[in-house]
Amino acid sequence: MALATLALLGLFIVLTLIDQAQGMINQYNLFYVVRFVVYSLPRMLYEVVPYAAMMGCIAGLGLLASSSELLIMRAAGLSTASIAWSAIKPALILAFIGMLVGEFLLPDFERMARADRTQAKSDLVGITEKGGFWYREKDVYMHFDVVGQRGVLHGVSLYYIDEQKMRRSLFAQRGVYHDIRAGKNYWLLEDVTYSDFTSSMVKVEKLPSFEWRTSLTPNLISSEIVVQPDRMSIRELIAKITYMDEQGLESKKFALGFWGKVFQPIATLSLVVIGISFIFGPLRDSSMGTRVLAGVIVSITFKFLQNLISPASLVFGFSPIIAVLAPIFLCLLVGAYVLKRSG
Repeated sequence: MALATLALLGLFIVLTLIDQAQGMINQYNLFYVVRFVVYSLPRMLYEVVPYAAMMGCIAGLGLLASSSELLIMRAAGLSTASIAWSAIKPALILAFIGMLVGEFLLPDFERMARADRTQAKSDLVGITEKGGFWYREKDVYMHFDVVGQRGVLHGVSLYYIDEQKMRRSLFAQRGVYHDIRAGKNYWLLEDVTYSDFTSSMVKVEKLPSFEWRTSLTPNLISSEIVVQPDRMSIRELIAKITYMDEQGLESKKFALGFWGKVFQPIATLSLVVIGISFIFGPLRDSSMGTRVLAGVIVSITFKFLQNLISPASLVFGFSPIIAVLAPIFLCLLVGAYVLKRSG
């Protein structure tokens, strides 16, 4: 399993280098490409763990099957379940390592990788792509031209919509986040133009500064822009889901990321189970090449099902838990069925 992890990680590194090299622009040169790959290592490791566990299991048990050692073990009285448990134990260790990486290393490194690449490609110092960033908080729609790294916004536009009509708008050249103490957090907007549309005459007022009190924090903005839900930590996802539910916003895509992180170890075990079933079943007498090919096919099928069912839950409205667990249960059912038939 360790060798399979290194092999898949090496493959991901090469593919990422090629992909990023094709997008070099402005200051985004080979140095930044290599740095992006280094920052992306925790993400790659986290993503390859389930498939590396299965491929390692197929390779390891396959070698024992080829030398008839599995047959000797069973003839000596070892049950299929005990042999399977011996293969599952290292997978549990690998899954635990992957979970630690996904919780404590992946989010911060992914944030640094994306921010570093965006800044190198852009003439502006920020983490937003071209066109800025839109956000919504209850009846306030907001747009930021540039989101800086340390709680600084440039080109802040706020639109207050009530009953499908814009009542007020506010534009500020710059906004700085002030985190004084609990309950005393706000954005200080500078060089503000305030417009009021509630009366028959539009009232426009110029203000040197304005205290904007909102639940929106720099961490919430940066996590929304830079890190995808499935690459955030469980703690960040809980905070994000809670915030969006309080604001009456749709949080299903973050719920998908949350349940995907929670059930990632079980997904790893489900793939290991199906790998074990193949060795005791249809791939017992196959060559190593055939076994590896079968593992690749299963990995691609599992990933395809994940990528198909997860977006479908957002479109058709069924529970994110079902979307995450469906491929896992399918693997477990297939693995249990094949193991039962093989005796």
